[in-house]
Amino acid sequence: MKYAHITFLSVALILTLFSGCSRNPAMSSALSPGQAIKEESAPAPELSRNADTRDVGTSAKMLSSDASNTQTRPDIPAIDGRKLIYTASLTIAVPDVQDTAKKLETQLAAFKAYTASQDWYENSVSYEIKVPVDQFNALMDSLGSTGKIRRKNVQARDVTEYYYDLENRLKNKRILVERYQTYLKNAKNVEDLLNVERFLNDATTELESLEGNFRGLVKQVEYATISLTLESQITTTTGLPTLGERLRDLLASFGNFLQTAVVIAVALVIYGIPLVLILALLWLLLFGRIGLVKKLFSLVSKK
Repeated sequence: MKYAHITFLSVALILTLFSGCSRNPAMSSALSPGQAIKEESAPAPELSRNADTRDVGTSAKMLSSDASNTQTRPDIPAIDGRKLIYTASLTIAVPDVQDTAKKLETQLAAFKAYTASQDWYENSVSYEIKVPVDQFNALMDSLGSTGKIRRKNVQARDVTEYYYDLENRLKNKRILVERYQTYLKNAKNVEDLLNVERFLNDATTELESLEGNFRGLVKQVEYATISLTLESQITTTTGLPTLGERLRDLLASFGNFLQTAVVIAVALVIYGIPLVLILALLWLLLFGRIGLVKKLFSLVSKK
């Protein structure tokens, strides 16, 4: 009986171990789909990270290309989107003003510039030149090479805030005009129609004024102004005058003296003789034969 009891316990232990082993593979097989799902879903974030990396790389390339494009245009004075108005004043002494003025039109055409106004004087000429901003520095250098620079002044006025403020006001005013136009179409009676029409006319007038101001400001920003003056060079000599020059100066001085003497003589004849005659007549009337003064004194003394 004891042997049979030990045998029964042994068989039960073996069955228990066998059943445990059979359950472990089932659990492993049940867990394997979850593990497979995790393995399949795991690469998704990695792919998104790769996509983000590609986007960042693309953005970096675009920024670098923009930076390279900006670096290849050094003549553009505007920096970081700021709106600047460039003005310059340039005075140049040239050997021949007429010849330089004739060549100036061709010179300006090479830089897409034009002459807004010009004033001619005896030995000089003044211009007001409009030039695109990207050609401003190049034209200044070209003009400076035509002669000797006597005066040069360059100024840049920042109008960024005014530019964008005017632009926003213009957009808002356009929206307001469109809104009034919509109200005008939907007006139900004559009173509403007249009120909306009055507001629409006022808004349209303000819009046209803002558009004119904005167009003028845009033109000033896009085109720089150069005030150019071309003067004739004056050559001076420091050497001593020659004998011929001295004789010429002496003869010129003597001629001036003769002219002055003739003028004085003519003045004496024209004005001196009548003056002498008038003085002589007064003497005769007062103190001469007629002697009015003498007679007056004699009458006073008798009384």
